[in-house]
Parts: sequence; C-alpha cells; structure tokens
Amino acid sequence: MNSTVYIVQEPQRRDRITGEFVPTFDLTPAAVYGDLKVILPPGNVMLSPAPMIAKLKHELRNFCDDDYLLAVGDPAAMTTAAAIAAKFNRGKYALLKWDREARAYITIPIEI
Repeated sequence: MNSTVYIVQEPQRRDRITGEFVPTFDLTPAAVYGDLKVILPPGNVMLSPAPMIAKLKHELRNFCDDDYLLAVGDPAAMTTAAAIAAKFNRGKYALLKWDREARAYITIPIEI
C-alpha cells in the first residue's frame, strides 16, 4: 500500500507580475512520505462548513496508519481534517511538521 500525504489546503498568493494565484510554499519536500494529495481548494472554505466537512470525510475515508496529514491552510479546515482523520483511523494520525533547522518535514504521531 502506498502512503498518502493529505494536504488540507494549499495556501496560495497572487503573483505580482502575472496576477495568477501561485502556491505560497513549496510542499514537495513532503513527497518523501508519500503521494501528495490536496484536499480542499484555496480560499475561505469555512463560509460553507457543511460542504467542506463532506469533502474532508470523502477524501479522508481511507486514512490509515501509513498516511500523513500536512496541516496547512485555513485553521478551521486543519482542525476539522485532523478530527476526521483520527475518527477514521481509531483515534490516530501522523502529522507532518516543517522543521526549520533540519529544513525538512518531521513526523509527529498523534493518538487521541
């Protein structure tokens, strides 16, 4: 089974030259932990919490011990994703956290 890194919501900003939205951070270093999968679109997803929760439940329904949660984006979406991932995986999930000194992601196992 392949591991998946679930990116809650990829932060984006407007490029000053092109006016296009571009990723705020390079999240590709997280790919050493598995296939990267962005769950939610950019923007304020909490204006309509029911569709956001339905999307998170659908995307995280197979979350397992081999998977990781990369908590970036809207704080409300991040906390909701963590609760849903834990619900689907017996109260456990692995969080990826950027370590500035190591310049790499580290894993933080969470068990609720």
